[in-house]
Amino acid sequence: CEGEDACAADEVCVKPGVCRCKPGFFGAHCSSRCPDQYWGPDCKQSCLCHPHGKCNPATGHCTCYANRWGSLCQFPCPCGPHGRCHPLTGACLCEPGWWAPTCKRQCQCNLSGSRCNPATGQCLCAQGWWGRRCSFPCSCHLSPCAQDSGKCECKVGSWGTSCQHQCDCLHGSCSPLTGSCTCSPGYQGRSCRDPCPAGHYGLQCRHSCGRCKQSQPCSPTDGLCLACEPGWNGTLCNQPCLPGRYGENCSQACPQCRGGETCHPETGTCQDCDPGWTGPRCDAPCPDGMFGDRCQVPCPVCLNGRCDPVSGECVCQAGYWGSSCNETCRDGFFGMNCSSPCPCAGGPCHPLSGDCAFGSRHQGALIAGVLVPLLLLLLCIACCCCCGTGPAEARDRYLEELPGAGRGALRALGWPGPSRATRGTKRSGSGSP
Repeated sequence: CEGEDACAADEVCVKPGVCRCKPGFFGAHCSSRCPDQYWGPDCKQSCLCHPHGKCNPATGHCTCYANRWGSLCQFPCPCGPHGRCHPLTGACLCEPGWWAPTCKRQCQCNLSGSRCNPATGQCLCAQGWWGRRCSFPCSCHLSPCAQDSGKCECKVGSWGTSCQHQCDCLHGSCSPLTGSCTCSPGYQGRSCRDPCPAGHYGLQCRHSCGRCKQSQPCSPTDGLCLACEPGWNGTLCNQPCLPGRYGENCSQACPQCRGGETCHPETGTCQDCDPGWTGPRCDAPCPDGMFGDRCQVPCPVCLNGRCDPVSGECVCQAGYWGSSCNETCRDGFFGMNCSSPCPCAGGPCHPLSGDCAFGSRHQGALIAGVLVPLLLLLLCIACCCCCGTGPAEARDRYLEELPGAGRGALRALGWPGPSRATRGTKRSGSGSP
């Protein structure tokens, strides 16, 4: 329905190229409204409410005329001239001054000061009136009175048989009969003018404040503290710390007191400490020379060590052992109390560090492999000097004939090897028969 196929202003498009009048209208130009007995597109649907109501032109929903009710407006209304009925249930809604199921009975109430219950006819008095028919004015100085007796019901701030007195309660309320004051929390006195003294709060100031920090006063109305003294918590600061906690807001854990006993909830100090410990919080070991319960027992003599603060036994320095730490480690052991075996394959080690001592088998092998060939070399040189052979040549020949281990040891000591002449002589000699 676009372009040349577009619908007119009073039409709706139902499918491409097909227009229809809006619900509730008909005619060539869709300008005529449906008669009351019809509804829907082109007014083709019959209205089932007719003639006691009219239909919604789009949905067909019935709207009943006066004095009719029901989904199709098929029932007459029984409410008479002083009421109208509900369009769905038929229940009568009476006009003021009338009551009964059909609104046919007139109320017997003072209409200027009351209204009656439409179901029972009972008079409901307006404020300031009382009696069965609400015909008597209240004499209560603008306060209401009981409908059946006329007894005054004083408003807040007034008291007396006719509410003729004004209350004198600055921070509270008064009794409507006697005028005596009931003070609000935080105040006291005949006229509720006096605040609670420091340290008290609540109704009649009968409650004592908790342990507020630095003895500050609590709230006079509800007893709340801004902060609590160490060892206390809760909004009223009246709850001591649980066992094992101490300090502000009970936020710190107690130290290790004797036998797991709890510490002081305010300071965290212990009543007593486990053996070997001292100090207000049992966090310091016994001083040197003392041990045991409350660190009152003198230590025994420990020549090369210290005594255990709990048991009093000597704890020896590395390299010593014995009940008084007066004996050095036996061969093959080292360390604390000489309890660690030496890692030297049977040889001795340092009693403190466990380092192996230099020597043993490797030292003997070095002496045999280096010093003995060196002594033989010196002896050979001396003989060659006597026989006329040059000392360098004799030395080289001797060294060439040494076993490989001996030559390696001498090279480690700085020997450069045989001279070039000696090597040449040896090669030429090796070629002769």
